Amino acid sequence: MRLAPLSLANARHRAKTAAVRWFACCTMFALCCTACQHVPLAPIDPAANAVRLSTRSLTDPTVRDALATRGIAAPADNAWSLDQLTLAAWLLRTDLATARAEVGAVRAATGVEAQRPNPTVNFTNEKVTDSGATNPWVVGAALAMTFELGGKREIRRERALASEAAAEWQFGEALWSARAEVRRSWLDLSLSRELVALDTDEDTLRQGFLTWVETRLRLGAGTTPERLAALQAANETRSRLAQDSAALATARAELAAAIGVASAELAALEPSPLAMLPTFAAADIATARDNALVNRLDVRRALAEYQVAEQELRAAVALQYPDLTLAPGYLHDQADHKITLGLDLPVPLFHNAKPAIRQAIAQRAVAAAKFDEVQAAALAAIDIGAARLTSARAAFDAAERASTAAGDAERSMQRRLTAGAADRGEVLTEQIALAGLKRSALDARRALIDALTTLENGVEQPLFPASQLAPAASLRELLGSSP
Repeated sequence: MRLAPLSLANARHRAKTAAVRWFACCTMFALCCTACQHVPLAPIDPAANAVRLSTRSLTDPTVRDALATRGIAAPADNAWSLDQLTLAAWLLRTDLATARAEVGAVRAATGVEAQRPNPTVNFTNEKVTDSGATNPWVVGAALAMTFELGGKREIRRERALASEAAAEWQFGEALWSARAEVRRSWLDLSLSRELVALDTDEDTLRQGFLTWVETRLRLGAGTTPERLAALQAANETRSRLAQDSAALATARAELAAAIGVASAELAALEPSPLAMLPTFAAADIATARDNALVNRLDVRRALAEYQVAEQELRAAVALQYPDLTLAPGYLHDQADHKITLGLDLPVPLFHNAKPAIRQAIAQRAVAAAKFDEVQAAALAAIDIGAARLTSARAAFDAAERASTAAGDAERSMQRRLTAGAADRGEVLTEQIALAGLKRSALDARRALIDALTTLENGVEQPLFPASQLAPAASLRELLGSSP
């Protein structure tokens, strides 16, 4: 009978302990449930997605809004400028959407790398099986918290920020590549239209000359070889017109692909007229080269990747400082109340941080060599572009002078025809020669534009035509602010 109060007390204690444990478990389960983030699935419907891609248009409201935001006038009468088409490509192209999403993924990783390690809870539940134990239960809990020494968390954050910068500059490179593709196709379309117009004029002249030769032949003043030569020249001109017309259609399709719209979207598009080709002094090219060696997009990306390697080295050095885990807790040991403190430290028994440090140093050397490679490639591209520009400018000026002289000769021949001192055949011959020189001048102009393109891609700054858009300045606006 004396043991009854003690048994009753033990029962009450066990019930209280069980209630506390159930309450703790329920509380932790509720906290875990409220901390969960539910993300709905986003399945892709291939058919609907194909319709969305095939209906992309230059009249998309996002394109119009972007033009208005940057103060670029909306196109009138389907006469689209290079800046207008470039901005449309930046918003409509799927490869740029992919590059933009990759930057978002890297930014999201920055938030993950900046996190501190979560603490962990350790529970202890034991039962003493000795027959004489009055209260056999040992119940305890400890909260283990890890302290990262050596600035590891800050290093991870700096490394993530450097990776984010590298991804953003890589997105800038994608913007520049897209602009270069649009510019090349836009210039090809404009020059192809001029070439087809010249071919059409020359075809008319050749047909007129053939008619004149055939008339002379019927009247007995011409010869069959003259007619055959005129017929061959007319056929060659007609064939060249067909080939250049096909090239014009191809240029229009390539421009549509560079923008990210269907070819039918550009059926009525008329490129705005090309401006006068600029002239660059040696001092201007030298200044552009100096700026490019520091500010080119790939140079900035390579520098950011070097910063990533630097942070990797810092992280390897920080491994020399072990993480410390402290676990303060409470232990109910057979009716005794105890405060506990656990301590965890890694023991560098089999290896230390030196191999990781050597590896990081080697990776930093690789990043430095790649930076040299990028700068050297930029320098070579600029020098090649400058050399091509000098020679192409000389050839273009010579072709322009020849075309001008031929135009003067053709006008002189027209005056002679009016005065009766020349016949129709002589005038047509002069006009055909002038058409050929105009074609040569157009070829020289294309070569000069190609040289400008080489220099422009070398400095990665718009040179021709003048532009209000710059990829480096458009990065933040197109990407949005960091989350």
